[in-house]
Amino acid sequence: MAGRSELRIIRMKDSHLPEVFSLIDNENWGWEFAEIQQIYGLDQGSSVVALDGRDIVGLVTCIDFGSTAFIVHVIVRKGWRGKGVGVRMIETVLADLDSRGVSSVELHANPEAVEFYNQFSFKRLEDITFFAKDAPHSFPEPSAPSESSFSWLSPDDAPALSEALSTVFGYKKEDVEKALSKTPPHQALARIVSGRATAMFLSRTGRDLNAAGPWFMDEPTRAEADGMIRTMLSAVPAKRVDVLSPASNEVAKATFESCGFSVAKAGIVRVARSNSAANRYPGSVLSLGHLGLI
Repeated sequence: MAGRSELRIIRMKDSHLPEVFSLIDNENWGWEFAEIQQIYGLDQGSSVVALDGRDIVGLVTCIDFGSTAFIVHVIVRKGWRGKGVGVRMIETVLADLDSRGVSSVELHANPEAVEFYNQFSFKRLEDITFFAKDAPHSFPEPSAPSESSFSWLSPDDAPALSEALSTVFGYKKEDVEKALSKTPPHQALARIVSGRATAMFLSRTGRDLNAAGPWFMDEPTRAEADGMIRTMLSAVPAKRVDVLSPASNEVAKATFESCGFSVAKAGIVRVARSNSAANRYPGSVLSLGHLGLI
């Protein structure tokens, strides 16, 4: 095993992806290889690996959306933990983002890791709950309100989708539009009132699962949220559906549970390192993006 001084932190390359995915898959987080390719495709310059010779012993995947960046994975191989590998990787990634003028960096951390990120000026914002639902997604009883309350939008209309999402989630419109242009959702459901989206729900379909979110509703009620999620579930392929939701949103929690979702992991912590005040998501947010902004 190489010592700390021999360890190299380098930019992730396409050739690293199979071994990167193997390390991620070993953590049993449920990521697909296609999703790791998508993350790398969104930003080929912000992720790093730690190399001991030719072996990858650590990795950080990161997406620079513009003014905001999102760190998706931070993993150190067993046997290398507690040796400063994670510190060196995070220092490298943050220095690079700072040099580009990125003003805010977010990530989702396990509770026991929050103290680790505090040393890099990350602040705890809120807890996130990961819900999952297996197929099928049919509901014999009628949902309320009816499906006619919502309309399907073009998933490729990044400007229209980003306008509504950026206002609610607090991210810059240019960042959201850039992300949606590169990776448009497969489904985009909305409620339009007087020409304005008062609710919007996006979903993406992978090989084995549907990643649902972001999702917001102005002043959500159980009946409205129930109707919207059932409309979405009726349209997605018969695969598992994953959602990430602010733990404080009781309407979202009750809605997911009533539609057959179960808690896959509770107590995930959203942390941020920002030049300005980073805020918790408002009560209108029922589900957030799996890659931060999207």
